[in-house]
Amino acid sequence: MSKNEYFDQALSGMKESFAGRDGIKHLADLGYSIRQIRESLDFPFTADAVGRVLWEHFVSNEKILLKAPGSGMGEADSTYVRKTDAYGKQSFIKVTEASKEEAQKTWTKVILKNEHDIFSAPFARNPKVIKDFISKNTSGGPDYVSLDFGRLKSRNSSEWVGLLSHLEADERDYVEIIPWEKNINNVYHLVDDRMIRILCQLEGSGFLPGVFYFAVKD
Repeated sequence: MSKNEYFDQALSGMKESFAGRDGIKHLADLGYSIRQIRESLDFPFTADAVGRVLWEHFVSNEKILLKAPGSGMGEADSTYVRKTDAYGKQSFIKVTEASKEEAQKTWTKVILKNEHDIFSAPFARNPKVIKDFISKNTSGGPDYVSLDFGRLKSRNSSEWVGLLSHLEADERDYVEIIPWEKNINNVYHLVDDRMIRILCQLEGSGFLPGVFYFAVKD
């Protein structure tokens, strides 16, 4: 690697590490599309770089869960406990417990037998239908839906191409840019406005997710 190439790579890493990353997170929290985020940044970021930042951010703030709701996906509280062995030698061991907030949450799991359990033909691709479905099941959220995008994307198969072909521009950009393959098993995505649009666009495609998790009030 030449000195110029090394410098360019180092500079790119610095830009990605500081203000740019914070800017991406902030704009994503405001609901900006991938296109809007990239157009708003002072420095150019590749699509893959934006996707990596969003993945880390969404996993951190639990917009994306790597385990099913209720199975301990929340932040863990760690404490250290003194332990004395048979010879009187003392040491400390780390004990991790689920956070109190997570422990108090319960969810209702709704499995769809087929995608038309939610969407009937006259209302296909209509956000109001899924919003009505959610409002009948939720107790105010947070609510999640399971996605197996990681499995499809990691295989780079015709199924993945087919899934993307059913999505409109902004939603396709979002699904394509997020590195779902970091966890090839199911992940669980918060049912927000963007996810509702994605679900509606996938109606009738054969790729509609089939498991929802609705938060239940204590």
